[in-house]
Amino acid sequence: MLRYGAKAIPEGGWFALPRLITDGALLVGDCAGFLNSQRLKGIHLAIKTGMLAAETILKALHNNDFSETTLADYVRRIENSWVKEELWKVRNYHQAFEGGMCRAVFHVGLQMFTGGRGLHARYPSRAGHERLRKLTDSKLPQRQARLAPDGKLTFDKLTDVYHSGTKHEEDQPGHLLIADTNICNERCTVEYGNPCQFFCPAAVYEMVEGQGGRLQLHLNPSNCVHCKTCDIMDPYQIITWVPPEGGGGPNYENL
Repeated sequence: MLRYGAKAIPEGGWFALPRLITDGALLVGDCAGFLNSQRLKGIHLAIKTGMLAAETILKALHNNDFSETTLADYVRRIENSWVKEELWKVRNYHQAFEGGMCRAVFHVGLQMFTGGRGLHARYPSRAGHERLRKLTDSKLPQRQARLAPDGKLTFDKLTDVYHSGTKHEEDQPGHLLIADTNICNERCTVEYGNPCQFFCPAAVYEMVEGQGGRLQLHLNPSNCVHCKTCDIMDPYQIITWVPPEGGGGPNYENL
């Protein structure tokens, strides 16, 4: 391994796009979810939506009007461009995997012959954190043996963090905000077994032994590689990722 990085991608497709405009603001590229989930490509969509946004902003500058009504032209430009044409063909692709790989093969194959529609006009989908099962509902043993990394093909998380080149100012406020750590220490420990310590790819979340031998959450925000998995997959939705000060984070130029 030479370099390391991790990132969650917005693969929900056309039906998962948020509201793109408001007074004085436009959403473009990745932050708006413009990504072809079938090809896992989005740079071309980011460039194109940025161009359409620039054209809309230029018009707004001429009129000195940055209201939502004026910026609505951005949405019209997207719907009339090849951006919608491309994303419409794969609008149900990601959602087709809701029932697992075997069912997805049938649905995705059907989508290819129906212009992206498939069996349904719009496939249902659930948020990732809603899929997490409580320990009492799982058929797997609560504690499973974890394989140790071999240092050749697999590596421990701290080694991964080193190869990511991540860097933060140590004295800045934490950029990972937890609304109530008592939920992590008490409720989540019992109900879900603190999954944050496992799905975080950078060992930011650790459960350490505290007073009375009880496990308590310990944060290492300086390890964060800004993948945003914790913000997305936390079963209680009490973790909020915010941008750190000074543009800190992983050095993706090395990838």
